[in-house]
Amino acid sequence: MSTSRPVTVAAELHPALLQPVGLRLRPTTGDTLDVETRVLDVEPYGDGGTTLVVACPDGLDPDEHHFDASVSWTYPLGRMECAVSTRPAVRHYGRVWLLRPSAAPTRLQQRAFFRARVAVPVALVWTTEPAEDGPAEDEPEKHALLGVAVDLSEGGALAAAQGDIPPVGADVEATVRIDGDNLAQPARVVRHVQFAGGGTGVALSFADPTAHGDRIRRLVFETERRRQRPR
Repeated sequence: MSTSRPVTVAAELHPALLQPVGLRLRPTTGDTLDVETRVLDVEPYGDGGTTLVVACPDGLDPDEHHFDASVSWTYPLGRMECAVSTRPAVRHYGRVWLLRPSAAPTRLQQRAFFRARVAVPVALVWTTEPAEDGPAEDEPEKHALLGVAVDLSEGGALAAAQGDIPPVGADVEATVRIDGDNLAQPARVVRHVQFAGGGTGVALSFADPTAHGDRIRRLVFETERRRQRPR
């Protein structure tokens, strides 16, 4: 089920200082890369334009340019995205990337699946590879995290969790517990969300929405019906 909402972006033309943002980098060769960074400063340029100063994401070349990229961030009514180019620079606090918008920011308003606010247990399991410069006998490390899915659809979930969380772009096994049944399926971490009251949310996209789609959709519809029922 696809839903659409009005685009209202006037007050959210760029993310706030120190706000975490997602970066999608599209090199001329190789795979598209999704990473996370943080806004360090907002600088004016030209005739009313804005440049975002962000930290170079861990593991990437601070001197690299990107001509085809986009930055995305969360705001109270949803999520925004803006096409940008990146170039390296140096500020008094260190080496940074400057994000120069190449188009107006837009609100990500389309949702492929109907979703609802819920509170069901969720478990995430993922593996990290050993460091390339580490001992040869090092093996991949398995991680497990328990949390609560606070937003759920057949296409994905937003899980509230504490402790070490999987990075953006990580492949995980996500298990959602519904009516006593553990529904496990592969998923990918698409972004992190900072909750207003503190804590971090892990946004997941399920690899195959049909795997447990019927069960999840039934729970979502029942939850919304109860919420809208007169009291």
